[in-house]
Formats: sequence, structure tokens, C-alpha cells
Amino acid sequence: MTLLGADGTGEGARILVVDDDERLRAAVLPVLAECGWHVRGVTSGERAIEVLGQDSIALVILDVGLPGISGFETLRQIRARSAVPVLMLSAAGSVDERVAGFDLGADDYVTKPVELAELQRRVRALLRRIPPDPESYEALVGPGGLELHPRLQEVTVDGQQIRTTPREFDILWLLLERRGSAVTPDEISRRVWDYETLGSRNFVEAHISRLRAKLRAAGAHDVITTVRGVGYRVR
Repeated sequence: MTLLGADGTGEGARILVVDDDERLRAAVLPVLAECGWHVRGVTSGERAIEVLGQDSIALVILDVGLPGISGFETLRQIRARSAVPVLMLSAAGSVDERVAGFDLGADDYVTKPVELAELQRRVRALLRRIPPDPESYEALVGPGGLELHPRLQEVTVDGQQIRTTPREFDILWLLLERRGSAVTPDEISRRVWDYETLGSRNFVEAHISRLRAKLRAAGAHDVITTVRGVGYRVR
């Protein structure tokens, strides 16, 4: 788990930037380093996988259009072994592409050309973890044997641990905190990513879909329901 600074932005966290564009790396790396993060750049998905196996990385910034294995394939391989937050960089940024990335486990998207101030903001939001006093949080209980343990950053169904990404964990935490009440996509987005979805439900829906699939696979069916025209609710 990332050690948080006093402002909750993961000061000192190690960030891996994966992009073959030398000019982009030259612009992005120093801007992120100014925030107190330790930043490293690599040019391929293959090299990114190697670094993740060797170093403790708190966040990956991953280009979709990489040489060799694509950014999506790199993401697939990352998710097979790690829940590290992944922010995708995309020259297209279409809804279909973003949903495809979210389905694979991406946590956020930034469209090229990159606005550096916006990138800093997105990185800060992704590096936010549970509050620095997690011992004060009790386990949250849901239907079907579901339990969420903030202190351990762990989700279980009948004692079986479910592997979630940090954003999936945060979404489920919010829904369990508000159990029985409908939560809108914009409420989820503000809480989890620190900004609104600007009217698009696809951004949140992809994460909800993955959460549902993981819960069903563990035997917890129909935990998250859709409230038509409003949002989502844990029954």
C-alpha cells in the first residue's frame, strides 16, 4: 500500500510512465517529479512488465498506442498480477476505447495532447487511498456474505478474498456506506476520482460491471442493483 503524505496524495510514491514518445516523457516526468513523486519512464509494455516485477510502483501511466505489445495488452498483463492503479493515455479517447480499457481494469483516462495540470490532478486523485487512520474503520457488510475491510483494503465473500482494483474497492466502499440508498454516477465519480463524469454514465458503468462480475464469480449475486434514471444501490 502506498504511504500517504499528510495531504493524502502519496508524496514519495513511485510512478512509472510507459510511452514511446520522447517529447511526452520529457514534459511529463519533471512535472510529476515537482510534486514529490519518484518518476521513471520506459518506452514499451514489455519493459513496463519487467519494472513492475522488480520495483514497488504505486501508479502506472500507460499509453494505449505502444510499439510491440499494445497498451491494452500491457494492461491485461498488469492486471493478471497486480492491482496497481493504471491511468491510460490515449490519442483517440473515444467512449468505446475508454470502456474497453475500463473493462480490462484501467482506473482513469487522459486524452492526448496531455494537459499537464490536469494530469497532476488525476494522478493525485488516483494516489489517494483510505484515510491515514484506517484503524478507526469497521468492516462494512453487504448481502450474500460480502464484507469490505478498509484497514486491510480487502473484499471477501464468505471469507473468500476478491481481487479488486483500488477504484473498484473505493466504489464498493461508497455503495456499502450508503447501503440501501441510490448513489448517482456523478457522486461516485466525485468520491472516487475527485471530478464529475460530465454526464457520461459509461465512465462509472464499466467499473460497476467488473465489480458485479467479480462478486457473482464469488457467489454474491445481484449485490449491486441499478436504480433506473438515478444510479446504483447495494441492496
